[in-house]
Amino acid sequence: MTKLSGTYYDGLTTHSTPVRLELDDTNVLHVLGLPTPVAHPLSAIRVSPRLGDTTRALYFPDGAKCDSADNTAVDELERRAGTGKLSQLVHSLESRWRNAIFAGLILVLLLAIGAHWGIPVLARRVADAMPAAMAHDLGRGTLQALDSTVLKPSELPPDVQERIRGQFAVMARHYPELPLSLHYRRGIGANAFALPDGSVIATDELVKLSTNDEEVLAVLAHEIGHVHHRHSLRMALESSTLVLLSSAYFGDVTQLTTLSAALPSVYTRAAYSRELETEADTFALQYLDESHIRRQRFANIMRALQKEMGGDAAGGMQYLASHPPTSERIKRFEAK
Repeated sequence: MTKLSGTYYDGLTTHSTPVRLELDDTNVLHVLGLPTPVAHPLSAIRVSPRLGDTTRALYFPDGAKCDSADNTAVDELERRAGTGKLSQLVHSLESRWRNAIFAGLILVLLLAIGAHWGIPVLARRVADAMPAAMAHDLGRGTLQALDSTVLKPSELPPDVQERIRGQFAVMARHYPELPLSLHYRRGIGANAFALPDGSVIATDELVKLSTNDEEVLAVLAHEIGHVHHRHSLRMALESSTLVLLSSAYFGDVTQLTTLSAALPSVYTRAAYSRELETEADTFALQYLDESHIRRQRFANIMRALQKEMGGDAAGGMQYLASHPPTSERIKRFEAK
């Protein structure tokens, strides 16, 4: 006969009564110490899962319950009822510190794998599923926010601006599905970047560093590639994991409108991955070939940027420097 002590609640009032419980040979649990004897078949009683040595609850079919700290006896009740094997196994594993350390390491490994591979895959799927109008709307207001923080008005001569803007307009006609626009700014070094709304920003320093307009156009083609593949949106999604996961799980892309407030901060501290840079480079290569512009133009401006930044490392880049010019990328554009 299994015996244990506990505290009984009738389910009708907050009154508690200390009781004894006894399980007889026919698997009927008797509650002793009440004004009126209570007994229930063990099969009709629900037992709360074990969590360390915390108090367990026995839930009776009439709505009453009994709390007991005698986990050993409660485990025996579950054994007699033929239930609770999983919770007992979990408790057994948790009770051994080696198992706990091993489980912790496995959890860390799974989180690392999810962060490195899972989140980028989800970000791409969510970004690709977003309607074009919504994707473009997300970037609106980002340039104004950057203007008030890190960017300064351009000081390029108006004729230079208009000359390059005219050539950019020719480029934009190749991609009528994208709401492309060119803007000039200064103050962050020789650089260019693109926003989800189709805004492409080129700095005065980049234009001055180039030896001809085709070098600037090659960089702008690369930035249009980022817009085409929605790279900045994917980057913002990766930095907003909670929004990404909820959108992917529930299929509700309207939640992504909350990303617009995060975009400026994303641009000031994040960098495109090697995969995204390669996609944008491939896009630029295709445009240069179709427009009969020498690939060497891109290689030349990248080499000039590399020299300007003092080498191949990304650490010397300025604010918003999202695509370090590497020797590997230069070689790709110089290849026959």
